[in-house]
Amino acid sequence: MELDVKVKHRIWIEVNGESIIGPGGYDILSAIDRTGSLSRAARELGVSYRFLWNYIDKMEKRLGFPVINGWRGGARKGGARLTDKGKQLLLIYGEIMSDMAKLTPKWEDAVKRFLSTHES
Repeated sequence: MELDVKVKHRIWIEVNGESIIGPGGYDILSAIDRTGSLSRAARELGVSYRFLWNYIDKMEKRLGFPVINGWRGGARKGGARLTDKGKQLLLIYGEIMSDMAKLTPKWEDAVKRFLSTHES
């Protein structure tokens, strides 16, 4: 019988022991980049605008630089855009996750081989 083995991982980036970005932060930055709006990103992700804004604010304080540029305006004239640094952070985190996804099958196979040699 084929073993169903999964190697699970959760990656986040820390700076000086403080979390900067993880899967949720990646989703937030991606949604802002895609929608061009904090409020649309929050709706798309099913979180409050306040939660999203607080997350970004905490991230920026820990990094020491802005990851988004936002502007206000009535009647849909407001918006938000990732800064160059924000885009770079999104890209780096995405590449880390992509690399991890490529390694996962190798380690699942290693665990399967290990377990199959130890069956009773």
